[in-house]
Amino acid sequence: MSLPELVWGVVGLVLTVMVLSYLIGDNIFFRLAANLFVGVTAGFLTVLIATQVLWPYLIEPLIFGSPSQRLWTLIPLALSLLLVISQFPKMTRFGRIPMAFLAGLTAAIVIGGAVFGTMIPQMRAVVLGFDPAGWYAAPGRPWMRILEAGLMLVGVIGTLSYFHFGRRTQIGPSSTGESRPRLLEAMSKVGKVFIGISLGAVFAGIFSSALLAMIDRILYIGEWIIRLTGGS
Repeated sequence: MSLPELVWGVVGLVLTVMVLSYLIGDNIFFRLAANLFVGVTAGFLTVLIATQVLWPYLIEPLIFGSPSQRLWTLIPLALSLLLVISQFPKMTRFGRIPMAFLAGLTAAIVIGGAVFGTMIPQMRAVVLGFDPAGWYAAPGRPWMRILEAGLMLVGVIGTLSYFHFGRRTQIGPSSTGESRPRLLEAMSKVGKVFIGISLGAVFAGIFSSALLAMIDRILYIGEWIIRLTGGS
């Protein structure tokens, strides 16, 4: 085993033990490893932004670009300078313009992605699920595809009903205040089941990914120890 492999293997082993020490409680070794991870991540992101964003999209067009490119580059440069200036206590008002631009752009991207990337494909899948031509196009039992389409429709309606926050005011001596219509209330309870299943599936995926990462790390340390001791 070469010297670099030995050094980095020892570092990896020590950091792994420090992270796993959190299983016995919060301690200084885990906090040290967490702070080191945050610092390395921040440094890596800084270098990545400088080399992949600032240089090719800001500095390089200003130095080597055409007059039109330089003119367009002045806009993000001015917004960036305003954002930097706003960090001083007496100049915080200058940060409203770039922050408003970032908030508006982010909202537009999120809403556009949700509508065109999730809602419309989901609606299209629900509609196509009830297409009789699709029930017999693929081999298998048609009633299974009909059942899948029905469950998908119930899940979509139930989930949307769960997030319906409209209220209807009840008037009369036996009034109990505001409540949703009974149909929406029933469908919202069905939506809870589908939401719970979805969140459970997401949690299971995250947990399995973390577990696989831990198993892979333990196997790497075990192989490193075997090579260190001269085993095959």
